[in-house]
Amino acid sequence: MEIIESAYASDFTKKTLAQFGWKDGDPIPAELGALLMTFKETATPTTRTDVLLDAETLSEEQRAKAKNMLQKARDFVAARDKKIADDKEVENMAPSVAEAYKKMKNETPQIIDDRDQMVEEKEPTTAPAVEESPQESAQPVSVPDALPLATFCPRCGWDVRTKFDIVPTDRDKEDFLATLLGGTRFRKRYELFGGRVVVTFRSVLAEENKMIYRQLVLDQQNGLVNTEAEWFVQLMDYRLACALETIADKNGKVISAVPELDMIGGTKEKTNLVDQLAIINKNVLAQEATRRLVGSHLRQFQRLTEAIEAMALEPSFWNGIA
Repeated sequence: MEIIESAYASDFTKKTLAQFGWKDGDPIPAELGALLMTFKETATPTTRTDVLLDAETLSEEQRAKAKNMLQKARDFVAARDKKIADDKEVENMAPSVAEAYKKMKNETPQIIDDRDQMVEEKEPTTAPAVEESPQESAQPVSVPDALPLATFCPRCGWDVRTKFDIVPTDRDKEDFLATLLGGTRFRKRYELFGGRVVVTFRSVLAEENKMIYRQLVLDQQNGLVNTEAEWFVQLMDYRLACALETIADKNGKVISAVPELDMIGGTKEKTNLVDQLAIINKNVLAQEATRRLVGSHLRQFQRLTEAIEAMALEPSFWNGIA
């Protein structure tokens, strides 16, 4: 089992996982992100914006499956850490002595911490001294990051280990509200190379977002996406194909323009997203350096959009509204 233990988890991630019995500091199985995204595709609509998906919209079977996966991760880590601690204890012993010691230790009754299963009680004034077990003293082992949900926002790709310091301005909120009322897209310009290049992004439409996940399913069926990392990279590429609008110089002259995605057409094997992305890769972002910079600003734009969406639920969203 592939486990993520040391990755920083944002409040968004913590609230999502807490619905399935996860606690701060618990390990996270690498397969959980893909499982929750699968559940989200069939979940009923919800008004919650503080979690990836609302557990109340899932079936009992789906909730049980997520809880079971988290429990298996806890069991796996406990067994692994115990083995590491046991091996460390006998690393300087002769093989025969080490074998005898392990056998003797395994035959000794172990103390099981079942406090989580008990009703919370007041801490006793005195308690018998219990010798610290090797499992409790063992240091956690760092495992490479592999789960988008734990280290990256699955929607916008923001690295959640990075301090979130994107604060929408009043102008951002005004523009966002105007686009909602006018039925248009929210747009924002970002300057690259000291203002010599200006990139404009547009918000992704609901139908475009559905097409993105449909194409990801087709990619998996066709063997083009086989790992969580590949799934995440492809997700961001498709969002770029929908969100990138223009690249212009400092004088406003458009260097490259990306047409809006044609929602009609495609085949059973692929949607129009594939051809749209191919055009961008060949004609708009052929240079790796430019693509990396544009991708970085796309993540900032999407985080800004999400922040405004979350703030829209607050009564003080815009104090300028009479």
